[in-house]
Amino acid sequence: MTTAVDTNALLALLYEDDYADTSETELRRAYQEGRVVITSVVYAELAADGHFDTASELTQFLTDFSIQLVEPSEEALFRAGEQFQQYTENRPDGLQCPSCGTKQTVTCEECGEDLVPRQHIAADFVIGGHAVADADALISFDNAFYQTYFPSLTISPE
Repeated sequence: MTTAVDTNALLALLYEDDYADTSETELRRAYQEGRVVITSVVYAELAADGHFDTASELTQFLTDFSIQLVEPSEEALFRAGEQFQQYTENRPDGLQCPSCGTKQTVTCEECGEDLVPRQHIAADFVIGGHAVADADALISFDNAFYQTYFPSLTISPE
């Protein structure tokens, strides 16, 4: 079994936030069941976070958790593009909670217009496309997002 990991699960470990214990438990379980992998997008997002001063420090962190860096397949990238297109065509107005999916609107205090942020970028879809096409499951705390665009994906924690 191959389990992909989303950036947020690794950031939880780095910053020991409320999800850190759950993230560590899920990573240990995944490792016992097979390979644990990330895509280059996750690697780049971790590098952009500023927690690591060098690529070797980031690579050592991944090695410590037995996480392998792999490139997404063409199928994964195509799937990501299809789902990103669907998202951009049907982008929700307002904000959507990544955990429960609840939608809210925010109004500009200056002009009264509803603000419509771009909540997800292509990188999010590459992570999902990779998990669907090249792995068997995904560890992430963005369950509602991934279930919306990749409904066949097994995501933990539930």
